[in-house]
Amino acid sequence: MAPTLRQGDRLGAATRHRQAFLRNHKTCAFCGGGAPSSTIEHCPPRALFQHRQWPEGFEFPACQACNNGSSNHDLVIAMLARMDPFENKGDLDGAAVGLMKAAHRQHPELLQNMMMRANQARRANRELGLRPRPGQTHQDTLLANVTDEMRKAVEVFAGKLAKAIYYMHADTIFPADGSLVMCWCTNTDLLRHGKFQLFEVVKDVPGEAPHLIRSGKFLNDQFEYKFSLSDEQHLFALQARFGNAFGLIVFGATTPGLLEQHIRRLECTIAREDEGPFRILQSTVLPLGLRPVGMHLESDNSP
Repeated sequence: MAPTLRQGDRLGAATRHRQAFLRNHKTCAFCGGGAPSSTIEHCPPRALFQHRQWPEGFEFPACQACNNGSSNHDLVIAMLARMDPFENKGDLDGAAVGLMKAAHRQHPELLQNMMMRANQARRANRELGLRPRPGQTHQDTLLANVTDEMRKAVEVFAGKLAKAIYYMHADTIFPADGSLVMCWCTNTDLLRHGKFQLFEVVKDVPGEAPHLIRSGKFLNDQFEYKFSLSDEQHLFALQARFGNAFGLIVFGATTPGLLEQHIRRLECTIAREDEGPFRILQSTVLPLGLRPVGMHLESDNSP
């Protein structure tokens, strides 16, 4: 019979683990090496996973500001990632309602903004071929608007996830003057096409797509990714999918201006009207957020 751990033993083990981890990872992985690490960041957030069973190894060194600065966005991401219009696997642990309430406390208008008006829901259901069941209204099919709060949460989360996985695979910190651009899509793609078309263009790009495990249980049905890294570690591409909820691609470059020179080509190749254009997550060359139409670099000689 295995011995039973007392509460003090568990707390002691957690403290020892934290101290040992921070001794081995002395610098924050998220702010470009500019601050010492003082906390352990779980990215993706633990609440995203059923029963908080997150993948083994997904712990990253962070300063207090980087860890706490995204907590409100993490709530939205955890709630968003559990939205499953097909198999209803997003609430196997009964935590979804609690996440919605917590997200509402931090973003009081979020749930209201997500709710479609009756005529809007009717039009969307007709476009996607959805029919309410007997006794349901068109709003009961659970289609939701993508709100500004959701877009911002995905942007913040995508940047952190890209830096975390770069740190894991490259064994170095993504620099503060590097560039990150992102495009994402929701499960509307699955309803319309049966797949996330965002990934079709880059499906043949070689990269690592590891099995994600916790205590022998595979978690790829909740979170899976493919990471492609150049030999010099100057360029990378991260493709990530979160169950039947949403998917994203982040391109990164450690050399300032290198990625920005090709932003127009990336947009023409990957971004489509229903997914939206790329978002600039980090850059010393282009302004953050949505790139205005027609913006280009003076040094951009690409066709």
